[in-house]
Amino acid sequence: MKILALCLLFFVDFYASKTSLADSKVKSKISECQRCKVLSDSIKYWLDKTSRGKYEGGDAAWEESKLKSYSRSEVRLVEVQEGLCSELNKHQDYCYSLAEDAESLIEKWWYLDNPQSVDLYTWLCIDNLHYCCPKNHYGESCSPCPHINNKLCGGHGHCNGDGTRKGNGTCHCHKGYTGKHCELCDSNYYSMDSICKPCHKACSECTGEGDGACKQCKDGWEMVNGVCTDINECLAPSVCRAIQYCVNTEGSYDCRTCDASCKTCVGEGKFNCTSCDNAEALWNGICVNGRIKYDILYQTVTRCCKYSSLFTIAYFLHRYSKSLAPLAVSALAVYLYFTEKAYNMTVIEVAKNFFFN
Repeated sequence: MKILALCLLFFVDFYASKTSLADSKVKSKISECQRCKVLSDSIKYWLDKTSRGKYEGGDAAWEESKLKSYSRSEVRLVEVQEGLCSELNKHQDYCYSLAEDAESLIEKWWYLDNPQSVDLYTWLCIDNLHYCCPKNHYGESCSPCPHINNKLCGGHGHCNGDGTRKGNGTCHCHKGYTGKHCELCDSNYYSMDSICKPCHKACSECTGEGDGACKQCKDGWEMVNGVCTDINECLAPSVCRAIQYCVNTEGSYDCRTCDASCKTCVGEGKFNCTSCDNAEALWNGICVNGRIKYDILYQTVTRCCKYSSLFTIAYFLHRYSKSLAPLAVSALAVYLYFTEKAYNMTVIEVAKNFFFN
């Protein structure tokens, strides 16, 4: 049984590794033109790496006079070919494969009268292998990409298949532009100084900048005195469910769930309830049961007693020294303000709920 389990585990792991390898190859697949560009870049890299090499030992003067200089020698070519593609972190397999297929062409280029005067990429990828086209050309016959005003796709797009033997040459416009040569502004864009700019977020169509230049408003906005103004959907009744409250946003609205203590509410948290379950009472936006109600009343009575004591002290200070009275009253007012602010319900709100609800 254990052997069977191990075999099954090995099979699953082997299949997963194969699948992962296949997926990685699919993801890293590149075009013939890109392969050729990778190879030509690698050749240039190794030409640079070997640019200062010389023959090992011997009479250098004799070598220079009787043999080709190192820069054009077969020795250097072999060194370049041996190093080809080894420096790459990606697409290395594609580079090795093409280097093998194009070995005779590389040697032919090397033995030209002056190979350095001929751009390798152009000579190899465009003129001989026919994998690529010159820049701003596309397709099998390397046709020129569309231009308008001496600019490729009007300067606002790129040519499909540019630089390759593929594609159909149509202009793929940048965001905000449209037309055969990307010469027009797309919908919800307007032209300013030959540049297409986005309309205001309130517009679905416009003639210029700002919400006052809208020809038509987007959903969630309405035209008021020539300006697209946000519609407050939360003013409409029953826009959200009973256990939710409405939050207006620009051009839309959001329904959010009430706090668990509320039956219905008008906002976030437990202090914005508008109704409560039968077992609880609504006190100033809070749903309270008997225990919570008792705690609130107890805290309020305790605060009232403390305030009464402070008022008594302030009164006697006033009787004792009129100069200290303003200071005592000010200190008392500040204390009362911050103490009441720290509680969710003020003494007055508690009294109102207790006596009138």
